[in-house]
Amino acid sequence: MKKVVLLLSVLVFITSCNVTESIVFKENMAGEYKSSFDLSPMMQIAGSQGPTKPESEMKKMDTTIVFSDLFKTHMDSIATLSVEERAKLEKLKGMIVHVNMDEANKVFEFSMTKPFQSVKDLKTINDQMDEAFGIVKDIGSEGEAAPEDQMDELTKVEEVNYTFVNNTFSRVQPASLIKKTEDETEAVEGDDEATGESDFGKQIEMQFEEIFAGAFYTLTYTFPRKVKSVSNANATVSEDGKTVHYKVAWSEINKDETVMNLDVVLED
Repeated sequence: MKKVVLLLSVLVFITSCNVTESIVFKENMAGEYKSSFDLSPMMQIAGSQGPTKPESEMKKMDTTIVFSDLFKTHMDSIATLSVEERAKLEKLKGMIVHVNMDEANKVFEFSMTKPFQSVKDLKTINDQMDEAFGIVKDIGSEGEAAPEDQMDELTKVEEVNYTFVNNTFSRVQPASLIKKTEDETEAVEGDDEATGESDFGKQIEMQFEEIFAGAFYTLTYTFPRKVKSVSNANATVSEDGKTVHYKVAWSEINKDETVMNLDVVLED
């Protein structure tokens, strides 16, 4: 069972990369960061691999987690945690997570939203999303879990660098994310062959490739002033001149992660 869950964890990571990353900036460049995920393909694959459950046992929820309220409710329990654990939770204040799961209809969608006071705050935003993502995984799981260190490696979001200098907003994507995922996937496949589960591994790999082929990463950035220029010719600007849209296929990111790099110059 752990082998099944571990392979599905790989699929969770890839389907989660069919994501919309949106940032809305205010005049002082504070704003709100939001990542929206559609994990429905993962739900479909998970359902096809296990025994069919009666509809009465299938999960269905539409819930919103407001971390600031959660901390107030569980203040006493949080006080008993270690300094390190409390520090991790402290970073999630202001985070709002919305989860929509309908197992019968193979729907699993969620979004994570966090306000920020300056572009510098975005330096740790991916770590915060990583922590919140772990909570969503717990909500979506059925009590089974892959070994924690492997799960963390498979679902960890690598650092993305955001800056705003000389009226230019820049997003720089490091080149390690896809490579690490491929290495971890190969390691899982190697384990399958060693344990005689290569047929199942190949089946998952084929489904993985189908999902990957149709996955996209979309950036949507809204600024307080009109956009003067965008570094990537494939990016589009809204009619009011303030919102940049950039949609990239994961197959392209797999070839060259620098396609996610973007410079947006604002008008004075």
